[in-house]
Amino acid sequence: MLSAFFEKKMAVIVSWIAELVWEIFQISGLTIQTFLVFCVVFLLAYVLLKRHKNLPPYPAGRVPVLGHLLALGREPPLKLTAWRRQYGDVFTVRMGMEDVVVLNGYTAVKDALVDRSELFASRPPNYLLDAIVGCGKEIVSARWGPEFKQRRKFATAALKNLGMKVGTGSIEESIREEANCLRNRIAEYEGQAFNISSDLGVSVGNITCSMAFGKRYDYGDETFCGLLEAVMNVIAELGAGQIISVFPLLRFVPGINRAFMEVLKQNSKIHEVLWDEIARHRENFDNENPRDFIDFCLLELEQQEKVSGLTEENVMYMAQDLFFAGTETSTNTLLWSLLFMTLNPDIQQKVHEVLDTVVGKSLPALSHRSQLPYVNACLMETMRIRHIAPLIIPHATTDTVRVQEYDIPEGTLPGIPGDQPRESQLPGVIIHAKKIADTLEYSESEFQKAAECKKQLPESKYWEESHKNLLRVCGLID
Repeated sequence: MLSAFFEKKMAVIVSWIAELVWEIFQISGLTIQTFLVFCVVFLLAYVLLKRHKNLPPYPAGRVPVLGHLLALGREPPLKLTAWRRQYGDVFTVRMGMEDVVVLNGYTAVKDALVDRSELFASRPPNYLLDAIVGCGKEIVSARWGPEFKQRRKFATAALKNLGMKVGTGSIEESIREEANCLRNRIAEYEGQAFNISSDLGVSVGNITCSMAFGKRYDYGDETFCGLLEAVMNVIAELGAGQIISVFPLLRFVPGINRAFMEVLKQNSKIHEVLWDEIARHRENFDNENPRDFIDFCLLELEQQEKVSGLTEENVMYMAQDLFFAGTETSTNTLLWSLLFMTLNPDIQQKVHEVLDTVVGKSLPALSHRSQLPYVNACLMETMRIRHIAPLIIPHATTDTVRVQEYDIPEGTLPGIPGDQPRESQLPGVIIHAKKIADTLEYSESEFQKAAECKKQLPESKYWEESHKNLLRVCGLID
């Protein structure tokens, strides 16, 4: 409803501007040709004056208005990789009328996301994402500031209370219960071929629901399946809809705005389910015994102690974050793992033998993890080779930042490819103390190469778990 109201308002404003321009023509005697020349000159002057000095280099292929959109082609991550080889780890890509500084390599990315994370912690205005998340009323896409910090701190504490932690009181039991339900569901197919995507998505979604709503759904529940389908549809249309973020006025153009309109349609379905859940929670709310994430939020709404200005709308959007951040990502990671196991029966057999030896006929538990380095290595390699997010969520600088020899102005978008770094097109495997070996193959020999490479990485908590599992599997450490 809000989007429809906003579009009507915009239509009225556009109509008013058109009438005003026509009146100016009538009074001043200007011709349309003169006016267009003036607009072009004004636009060029604006672009030239706005251009910041000492930005990283622009790759070839930039054109007026569109920037590098055409040059990026249908596979932007691959094009960014090619430009990296030509222009180095830091370069600037023009997205429409906005500059995006692309950061590659261990040093530049660690500097931005770890060493000086607060300087790169904001989010840029993005018309499509803002339409989905209410212009930063949640956490993931919120602008950097006191309200964002309070919401993030509160949500982190609430999720820890609900089991998002290691040790006593963790969510492990819910995950094991859901894994058992999935096992029973698969058994119902009696060995016949089937597509596991839907059932796997329901299992992952149920774990999210156990935290957000305090309950799980049956596999055939229409409301739950509709919610998951809407979440998946929104994520599937994000790429095609990003043209609206670059040129917002295109949302009024039929055909071009198809993906954008579909996102709004599916997003409204998600909101309908979430609002129903919030209403249900209000009816059964016990402030002495919060059961799930929505209950913790309702408790904070009453007390107003940790998050200033928290509203029910914030609660709805924060609950939505749980589904966008956790459902599709986890489901696709598991699907890639299953695919690699299917394509590599020798590795699958070894994983099976290890699980039989360590776990037996029970379900795996976190306590088994230290005894399953080979299984851990397979999971780590899956996430290394097949990234579910080739380009991470857009960031924006909170102040002017110096990166290497370049100056990045406040509000600039740093683009950080999620598949950092990928050197698979080069012969052999690059072994360097600040790079990770990365090939498209999934085999024990590649585990060994990756382990040798990771052995040379600087000490870092970020890499510790990943490379220790590989080193242990390959016999390079005890």
